[in-house]
Amino acid sequence: MINIEENEKSQETVKILKQMIKSDKIPGTLIFEGEEETGRNIIANILAKTIVCHDTEHKKKSGEACGVCKSCVKADKNIHPDIIVSEADGGGALSFHIDKAREIINDLYLSPNESDTKVYIIKDMQNMTPQGQNALLKSIEEPPPFVVFIITVTSSDLILETVKSRAVKFNADYMAENKPAKKSRPIYSDLISDIFVLAENPEKLPVYQKLLSKVFEKSDKIDKTNKAEILNFYSCLENALRDILIAKIFMSYENLDINSKINEISFLYFNDSNSSEEIKKLTNLYSIKKILNLSKKIHKYKTDLDYNINIRLNTTSFFSSLSL
Repeated sequence: MINIEENEKSQETVKILKQMIKSDKIPGTLIFEGEEETGRNIIANILAKTIVCHDTEHKKKSGEACGVCKSCVKADKNIHPDIIVSEADGGGALSFHIDKAREIINDLYLSPNESDTKVYIIKDMQNMTPQGQNALLKSIEEPPPFVVFIITVTSSDLILETVKSRAVKFNADYMAENKPAKKSRPIYSDLISDIFVLAENPEKLPVYQKLLSKVFEKSDKIDKTNKAEILNFYSCLENALRDILIAKIFMSYENLDINSKINEISFLYFNDSNSSEEIKKLTNLYSIKKILNLSKKIHKYKTDLDYNINIRLNTTSFFSSLSL
């Protein structure tokens, strides 16, 4: 039986995935990003096997597949009918055509054959044409309740932003054994902290006005501010939400103390030594539904900027939507 921890460079990813499995909180779409040697495809295959494993009790206790049930045996032999692998016919760019996406869409709403869940593994999505990615977009955003998508890619920068924003991403390079040193918070950290205050503040208008005041202080004429700076702000906020979601899933099953575990989780935004109390509070404050709804808002306003919408109008509208 393949051990889920064989690939040392991906042990942090594995640790988070195990907590998802134990708590039965697998996101509808996951992305594993990194070069082949990081083991992204190995982890995708093992996760798919674990999802379809029939030994529920074993999974709840260990976060792994049992390895001996009929479902696991078929998964190891690559013949499980509920694990559907889709990949390019060749290895080159744009060799992953739209017809493969259509095959997935046509099969999507058919019930699983032997397990409770169907798993679609889309390998090397960086080779899929934009038309194919766009065709899958609605399916990835709102998959049927019995479907999980697992996407592997060398770099998420090589797939559409609309696809990337609808998935929980794991960077296999970032999760490597020699993790980078902790970094200081981004320039917008004070603004992002105030955004999270909105969720618990009964008098939201003063906080909203404070947010607008802060963002306009960043530049005398925000319309002339580099668009990339505002996009960076949205990306920082997205990373913060991703971290809250990961912490929420990671801590929920065993009710572990996040103060002792924060250094073992690879956070993208909450990555300094003073973050433990803040993220612990936010995991209690934010439901998964609230996280996903705010993520959709961010994606909308990021996309609007691509259409040359006035930056002041874009930013004002975004903060206004938070105050509702």
